[in-house]
Amino acid sequence: MQNHFHQAEYCDMNLVLGKTDLEQFIGQLASGGVSLYWKDRSEDVVLVATTGIEKKEFHFQPAEGGFVLKGSVVLQDKRLVNALQYTLIRTKGHAVVKQISEGPILISKFHNGEALQIMELHGPRKKIVYEKPIRITSDDVIRAFKSREIEQRIPVLKLEMDYELVTLSDALEANDQDAVRDAKIRLEELRRELMLCEAFDQDIPEVLH
Repeated sequence: MQNHFHQAEYCDMNLVLGKTDLEQFIGQLASGGVSLYWKDRSEDVVLVATTGIEKKEFHFQPAEGGFVLKGSVVLQDKRLVNALQYTLIRTKGHAVVKQISEGPILISKFHNGEALQIMELHGPRKKIVYEKPIRITSDDVIRAFKSREIEQRIPVLKLEMDYELVTLSDALEANDQDAVRDAKIRLEELRRELMLCEAFDQDIPEVLH
């Protein structure tokens, strides 16, 4: 029996949509019977989506050749979730997605439209059901430092460190030396990134703006 869906939370989201991408997103919503209208504001453009379950606003910031959808949003209607998930993958966007149902909580980390990791949470316990090897280059680090969203990355890093600490505890309890080694390596990577982010969050040099 399939678990009943409750809601999906998209965190640390960054999607860059061209004209076709935006048309596809709107088309996905409209085909599902979602009522839509636009609100123009000075700093952004807001798409208001209304269903029989909820009313949600998507804030698009104008960018060269299209729009940027960023931040966090909590959705309870699967039509909205399906449209946003499709757009996340289509635009090769970034986000951490938490899906809550009657079963385990699923947390998926997306980068460039691909799932890097999918995790099941059962109360305080977790299980990695999928993980793609990640290689961080110097260009990735430079882009992170140039970003104005470092303060949004910090809480995500702390959450990832909490998950890795649980993984390390499980591995130690199971006497799984390979898992212990992998968890320690990942924790050290996260610790160093967190230290750098916190340092740059305090004072980002003008040359990197």
